[in-house]
Amino acid sequence: MKTRGHHGCMKTALLALGVVALASLPLGAGAEGHHFSGDFAVDWKLQMEYTIEVAEAMPAEKYGFKPSEEMRSFGQLMAHIGGANYFFAATARGAEPPAEGKFEGETTKERVLSFLKGSFQYAKEAIASLDDDKAREEITIFGGQFIMSRAKLCEFMRNHVTHHRGYALPYLRLNGIAPPSYRFSQRNTSPM
Repeated sequence: MKTRGHHGCMKTALLALGVVALASLPLGAGAEGHHFSGDFAVDWKLQMEYTIEVAEAMPAEKYGFKPSEEMRSFGQLMAHIGGANYFFAATARGAEPPAEGKFEGETTKERVLSFLKGSFQYAKEAIASLDDDKAREEITIFGGQFIMSRAKLCEFMRNHVTHHRGYALPYLRLNGIAPPSYRFSQRNTSPM
């Protein structure tokens, strides 16, 4: 059996120390000019653009489509993403969700797209309002069930969009529609 030499153990130890050191850096530390709201805004713009592309790809007459009876319709799924954006962004900002943050009525493509776009814009403004000190503040959500920083809540919001948008892609495929190509950054499409 081959054992790792002194150099292998040292490399592993240094790598582990580096990971611990990076993880312990305060929010906003690192390269000059990097701050939570600016850095997160880049990711959020991509979430917004891609999610709206997915919503626009479904024809208006298919917004009521459900893969099975117990599931949300495509329109309901997109409206759910928008409603959650309003809720999480308002909470991160330290405010109550605005009146326009509640979707009611028919889930037509026109209404849902308008609501979804508004939710992303509202969240964009909420993110921009978080300086690094405010982003670090801990808050409670869901009646005190969870305690997290405002920055972590923004990450949760982004993950929520990704999760539910992921559900939407098979809705498109089941209707013979190829989903828009996923992008890792603003400039490059995914190699997949």
